[in-house]
This record gives sequence, C-alpha cells and structure tokens, in this order.
Amino acid sequence: MPHRLSSIVAAIACAMTAASATAASDPFSPQACAIQAAGVYGFQCSGVASTGAALEPVTFVGTVEGRDDGFYDGTGTFNSSQGSAPTHVAGFATFGKYCFGRVVYSTNEILLPGGGTVPLPPLVIDFVPVNNFTEILGAPVGPGAAGDFVPRLSCRLVRIR
Repeated sequence: MPHRLSSIVAAIACAMTAASATAASDPFSPQACAIQAAGVYGFQCSGVASTGAALEPVTFVGTVEGRDDGFYDGTGTFNSSQGSAPTHVAGFATFGKYCFGRVVYSTNEILLPGGGTVPLPPLVIDFVPVNNFTEILGAPVGPGAAGDFVPRLSCRLVRIR
C-alpha cells in the first residue's frame, strides 16, 4: 500500500511539474493566463442595461477573487432606477489567445436582507487582462440575445494589493 501511495504522489508531482513547465514556457497558455489573473480585484461597471423595461443607466461596483484554476467569486452592489441591490456571482473562466477570456457566472443572485437569495440568469462577461494583469477590462455579453437583452456595460477591474 505505501508503494501505491508513493506512486500516486509521484504521478501528481510529475503532472504538476509538467503543468508548471508548460505555463512557464507559454505565458499565454490557458493555464498560465488563469494563474497570472488569480487574485482579488475591485471592479466598477457602468453603462446601460434593461432592468425589466427599457434600457436605463446602471452601475455595478464590488470585488471579485479569481483562483488559479479559473474560478471567480464576487460580491457587489448593482444600482439602477429601482434602487441598489447587493449581489453575488460565482463561476469559471476560460482563456483563449493572448489571455482573452470569458467568465460564465452560473451563480448570479441578489442577496436579500434576511439571508435568502433571488436567482438571476447566468452573467457572461468577456474580458482581457492588461498592464501585466494588474487590470482587467471587460464587457457583459448576451450570447444568443439581441436588442435590450444585451447589456451595454464596460467594466474595469483593478488588482487589490
């Protein structure tokens, strides 16, 4: 049994070393991008979006933490003519050429004062890290949507040191 365990540990260490070597040799590999983008960011998004009727000015501010496996978890406040709502998002990002990415927040919810939540449709954001990953620029997208169902927001995230 100890031999089997040491073989498993050796295999995991070998895989981790190979993954690190790949990330080091190609700074734009999906894994290298996720590792470099990991950290805590403050964000602010502004523009127009539909909150149930016509498009209207909105803003969204908060923090989001990215892990080196591409998982992002954040909280914020969404402001519109209907007032301010605390929110929570969580989901995974994928990275492509030059670290251009897409995060799909499959958890997208309004946080209620009593501890409950109101689930919302997934939030999808295309983004690109800039300034050596100290900032991220992004825009929510509406895959398969048209008209007022597509948000028109731009987002800036800045790494919190």
